[in-house]
Amino acid sequence: MLNKNQNCVSLCVFYAIAPIHAGSGAAIAAVDLPIQRERHTNWPHIQASGVKGAMRAHYRDFAGDKKEEINFIFGSDTQDGWGKDKDNIPGAVSVSDAKLLAFPVRSNIAPFVWVTCPAVLNRLSNDLEFAGLTPIKDIPNVSDENASCLEGKVKNPVILEDMTVSVSDVLVKNPIPEGFPKLGTLLLVSDQVFKYAVETCTEIQTHIKIDSKTGTADGTALWYQELLPADSVLYSVVYFSRSAFEHIPQAENVRDHIQNVIKDFIQIGGDETLGRGICKINWIPGGAK
Repeated sequence: MLNKNQNCVSLCVFYAIAPIHAGSGAAIAAVDLPIQRERHTNWPHIQASGVKGAMRAHYRDFAGDKKEEINFIFGSDTQDGWGKDKDNIPGAVSVSDAKLLAFPVRSNIAPFVWVTCPAVLNRLSNDLEFAGLTPIKDIPNVSDENASCLEGKVKNPVILEDMTVSVSDVLVKNPIPEGFPKLGTLLLVSDQVFKYAVETCTEIQTHIKIDSKTGTADGTALWYQELLPADSVLYSVVYFSRSAFEHIPQAENVRDHIQNVIKDFIQIGGDETLGRGICKINWIPGGAK
């Protein structure tokens, strides 16, 4: 039990049931609608504003008779009935970017396998420590085209898309803690191989608009859209506070309420009417801050 003035942290884990398009809005090369990527790593991610917006929309749809609390939990917004004559308030929930943990890649040993890398696990370890959970110790080091198997059984050679990696015979315990999805075959590859995979193995779909009168393409209405593939695993760090308002109970109550409303599945990103962005979610409660 937290005291009245303590804040708390949880991790929200997203398992993509459908491809996700969290767009960056800027065309690159032949791709008209690329996905969001981190500036310094070029790894796919979902920006915090998109994650928080998805949570707010989910809360709005499923909170039942608690919808009046949305402005105090997520911050004031006139779309949710906050008067234009009132001062803006920040809300009691802070959300990080959704960070990529495991990425699915086509393989010769299965329809696909998941890959992660030491840099990803080091980042996860820091986030676990921030959340008051046990950080990861002794992250295995891999380099070049070598790999270690964290889950499942594999036989060499292992082909990942158009790459070949050599998987060590030494058994390595999966350092990813409980609460994250159990993945059939998870490989720990080098940072370089992981970077190549997430830059070149995303899904690219072609879209075209048909003229209803002629039955052919409508002018130049042809575009290419990038998607984070289904079965990708991401997570966000979610920080709960009591805020500065008497309307908000202690942070533990905010956390329990949010996790009771935002559960099971959530939709993130664009193209909702095409079934994009459906994710299964799981909460991993952390400690007090």
